[in-house]
Amino acid sequence: MNGSVKVAALAVALVLVGGLSGCSGGAEPGGGVSTAATSVATEAAEPAGGADGTVSASGTVESARVRSLSFGTGGVVTQVKVKAGDKVAKGDLLAAVDATVPNEALDAAYTAYVAAQDGYAEAEKGEKKRAYAQLVKARNGYRAARRAVEGTRIHAPFAGTVTSVTATVDAEAQAGGAVVTLADLTRLRVGAEFTEADTALVKAGQKATVVFDSLDATVKGEVVSVAPTPVSAASTTGAGGGGGFQQSATSVVRYEVLVSLSSRPKGIRSGTPATVEITTG
Repeated sequence: MNGSVKVAALAVALVLVGGLSGCSGGAEPGGGVSTAATSVATEAAEPAGGADGTVSASGTVESARVRSLSFGTGGVVTQVKVKAGDKVAKGDLLAAVDATVPNEALDAAYTAYVAAQDGYAEAEKGEKKRAYAQLVKARNGYRAARRAVEGTRIHAPFAGTVTSVTATVDAEAQAGGAVVTLADLTRLRVGAEFTEADTALVKAGQKATVVFDSLDATVKGEVVSVAPTPVSAASTTGAGGGGGFQQSATSVVRYEVLVSLSSRPKGIRSGTPATVEITTG
């Protein structure tokens, strides 16, 4: 065998040895499962915003002014004067509980307050300090009793539409428990949840386009505010690439952005779905 043939044979042998080493070197004893059997990776976030300098998200219509109303004093419900859908004026009586006991307490507190006033007026110089302390105590008791009577009635704090009523006549109502929800449906806005990356591009005063597919309408809007804290964080998991058994996880944090509307499309109401597109560029 001449020199050139020897070199060629040696080269082939080296290639065969290298191939066999590559086949056996990566395998683990007992079945060839990678030692990195399970790994968790965070998926790279998608670039924020669109190529045209806009960001978009889904949202719903809500009232800019909503109030859950409750009794300041608990008791048996004696009146429920509204139902969902009713329009009310500021100051209208919406519901009431039995005020018999609170009224009796108010009468007693008033009597004690008047007596304390007389006692302070008639007290000798050396007794003034003690009489004044009794007067202050009686006055505070009278004011608390008066607030308790006022708490037996719920009045509308502003003109609006009743959206829900949970109280029923003859049922027991707890102090502080929501009884009536009132909303000003003349002041509507859209709340939409944007991803953290998109929210970084949004600020108050930016122009927006709001699309209502269900109403076949599009109106202009303006960003009113951006929530300083997240409203939701959705986590997802899935199989990763690269072979073996790998698992990837990603968490999407969202912030609420409130957008005012330049006009009210026909048929719009609280809860109507919408798509908000904000111009950031």
